Amino acid sequence: MRLKATAESTGGGMGLLEGVDAPGFATPLHRHDVAELWYILDGHYDFHVAGEWLPAATGAVVFVPGGLVHGLRAGPAGGRRLTMIVPGGPEGFFRDVHRAIEADAVTPERMRELGATYGIELIGPLPDH
Repeated sequence: MRLKATAESTGGGMGLLEGVDAPGFATPLHRHDVAELWYILDGHYDFHVAGEWLPAATGAVVFVPGGLVHGLRAGPAGGRRLTMIVPGGPEGFFRDVHRAIEADAVTPERMRELGATYGIELIGPLPDH
């Protein structure tokens, strides 16, 4: 994930990230109070939102209001996406996770701690599709 805009650079308005995902990459199911919007630049993703699967291919936009449990999985060829977080702030989670990966300090407990720091509740793995 590359930070393109942060709460600091947008007066708190939003965070914007670009993600390049390997085939089958998946986020855990999670919930937060901020809204998220994805624009699929390349590839195919399946989004799990409030118990339903939503397919999204190149050019699609997926919006999830704050408070809903959600996650995503990249398709068999991987993909590339923009993620907008409104209002900004939780994008710092991705920066801190990257730092933890570089320090070889990623554990489930550390991920939950980082999530809590940014108001992200990690719930568990995505269900089977």
